[in-house]
Amino acid sequence: MHLIKYIFIYFLLYLSNLSAKTNDFNPYEVLGLTRTASDKEIRQAYKKLARYWHPDKNSEPNAHEQFTKINAAYEILSDSIKRQNYDDYGTTSQDNHRGFNTNHFRDPYDIFRAHFGNDFNFFHESPSGAKKLIHSREFLNNILPNSDKKPYIIFGSTNFCLHCREPLIIFRSLEKQFNDVGISTAEFNINDQRLSNELGILNAPSLCVISQHRVYHFNDNGKSNQYTETNIKEFVRKSIPIQRHIKILRTPDDLLSIISSYNETNRIHAILITKQKTPTLKFVIPCLQHLSRIQCAVLNSSVIMTNQIPSFLTQVSTITDTVLLFKEDKNPIAVIKDNDLTFVNIQKLFESNQLLHLPTITSSNVFNLVCQTNSAKPCFLIIGDSFLFEQYRSSFLFLAKQLFQQYGSYMAYLDSSSTKQISFSQIFSSIYHPNDKKLVIVVIRRWFDDTIELVNTEVEFDENSLNELKRNNINIVADIEANLKLYLTIRWQNAKKFTLPTIFDFDERDENIFTKINNQIQDKWNYWFERNPYCRSLSGYVLTYQFWLVFLSIIIYLWYTKQDFDKNINNNIKQTRRSQSSSTTIYKKSNEIYREPINTVKLDEFNESFLQNYTNSNAPNVIILLLIANTQDDSCIVHFRRQISLINDSRMIFTVLYRKNSPRWLNELYANIEDDQNRHLVRFVTSTVLALYIRRKFFVPYGPLSNKNDNDEVLDETGAFIGMDNYHNRSSSISSTDSIESTTDPLSFSDWIDLLFDGNIRTPISVTEWPMIFR
Repeated sequence: MHLIKYIFIYFLLYLSNLSAKTNDFNPYEVLGLTRTASDKEIRQAYKKLARYWHPDKNSEPNAHEQFTKINAAYEILSDSIKRQNYDDYGTTSQDNHRGFNTNHFRDPYDIFRAHFGNDFNFFHESPSGAKKLIHSREFLNNILPNSDKKPYIIFGSTNFCLHCREPLIIFRSLEKQFNDVGISTAEFNINDQRLSNELGILNAPSLCVISQHRVYHFNDNGKSNQYTETNIKEFVRKSIPIQRHIKILRTPDDLLSIISSYNETNRIHAILITKQKTPTLKFVIPCLQHLSRIQCAVLNSSVIMTNQIPSFLTQVSTITDTVLLFKEDKNPIAVIKDNDLTFVNIQKLFESNQLLHLPTITSSNVFNLVCQTNSAKPCFLIIGDSFLFEQYRSSFLFLAKQLFQQYGSYMAYLDSSSTKQISFSQIFSSIYHPNDKKLVIVVIRRWFDDTIELVNTEVEFDENSLNELKRNNINIVADIEANLKLYLTIRWQNAKKFTLPTIFDFDERDENIFTKINNQIQDKWNYWFERNPYCRSLSGYVLTYQFWLVFLSIIIYLWYTKQDFDKNINNNIKQTRRSQSSSTTIYKKSNEIYREPINTVKLDEFNESFLQNYTNSNAPNVIILLLIANTQDDSCIVHFRRQISLINDSRMIFTVLYRKNSPRWLNELYANIEDDQNRHLVRFVTSTVLALYIRRKFFVPYGPLSNKNDNDEVLDETGAFIGMDNYHNRSSSISSTDSIESTTDPLSFSDWIDLLFDGNIRTPISVTEWPMIFR
């Protein structure tokens, strides 16, 4: 065990030396001075070396490191207290004198500007060439809240960050590509402490993607050689939640199924046909911007070549990407492909097609699109029985198309039942009653956000008229259209104004509970860990092999230490029991036993009621330690009390069986022993102790002892129990827990108790059942 401790200590020292940076830093040597140099000589040496080694003038690879050391040396020697500390202790650190660390000193360029002004200041707070520079207020009020529809990529650097130059150039070269697919870009200064804390910035340079109200970081180590176009593009693609919001279609049947579900989703469907494994961002970003109204999906073009496909897919190219837009019809209403497939064109297409031809009012967003504020064009709402509407929806679809194509007015269905938009039931009460099996068309105009004008067109349908509409759709629709057209051209009569009722939102995405919980966990994780620089720094260290080596070493060390500790505790307990046991037997005279006050030990009588309490199914699982005695005056009871007073464990119950009170129980127990061989070995003489395992139906005897001494003289029976802990007088004992039968040292009573607690029972004596006959 000591060897393991030494190995562990050596291993920790080795890792410490492996990770430590020990630099012999002498400020006098850096500036080329002696310890007796004056303040004037220090300033002159500093100015000369700082001019020469400034990174903007010196192109050597170590210029920045040398320039930093020169300024650190000057900071020490120009300060009388720091210089005195170095002369006294021979160290430059303010952190327990552990060596040179640039973090303990001021920005070297601040010292340089104090002497030379801004003559060498080629860097500015706003990096030259930055298209947009953001601060914490814009990030919190604009960028983060709107990141679900408008993702951002932001690049952070510091003043005079030499290793930020190359990554910054790469970032700026990619800005146009990101902007072309709808991802905004900006830069920020890491010295903006509030913004850096909100983002969880560790070092410079830093690249972050803000998407779906989360912050994703690229390259926590700040290594500029990892900032390549390929790595940055891959990082951005992984940070956009493509799989969460865009469905992957496997077969043409999946395509037909999704475009046929418009009445369930109340959404338009946009399908991207591509040969790529992942969809292009110029399709993904518009989908995220119009997520509430348009359901996007992706179908691999290889499916088109290998399966029976719908007719509209026969003209789709399998080489270039194609976007198809579907409403209620099974044929696309718009197709974008080849050179026309750009982010701007897809965004315009989605912007102008956010509603079905005949949508259902399921949210305020849908209502605002159908009935637009301060518009001269009114909207038409179908109200009434929802079952009738779903049954004859296709009959109204042609009318809705005609109204929009001819006059630019939308028609929609509004369900004012108790489970939907019940708040509209009051303003519709004079037109429609919930128990009526009919559909009514009303016209609405919105002059203000919270006020509507309502007129009943008196166009009503019951089930009979709906059947007629279905049979003779074109003629009847023409008549209805002519009637509704009047509300577009003439002044309304008998219009009623109402305050716009509350519109309930039923447009939430259909996600299962596990997906919602997972998203909430990811949101919390991103906020508390990804945006926390200290947690991110710790998580980065956890991924290193040094951490796991140290962690495993500590676990192994603690395990071995616990084993040693448990072993020592057990040895101490056993030693204490033996010492206490031997100390209790003191002779006043050669044949007189000293008796201690032992009335505090509870010793129940073993009888029928006692046994029934522990044979009950609800009884606790304990070990019953039973002493066999003749009467209450037997001296073995005194010694038994003394021994059990050393036991402090709730798993063991102590009792005594008096032969006088229960003469038949032992005979019944003897008869119930299963094994004949064990039956011949057992002798239930006075002072024998039995450990009864009630539930498992077996017992373990301790005793009997020999009733004769070396001269074949019969001893008093009370001496039998005393001999159990007397190694000199005890000659034999029968115990099923003896590990070695031929041992020269008999098993003591305390050792027998220890073996019972350890479960080391070699040959238990099983019984068929516990006898209940005592007399």
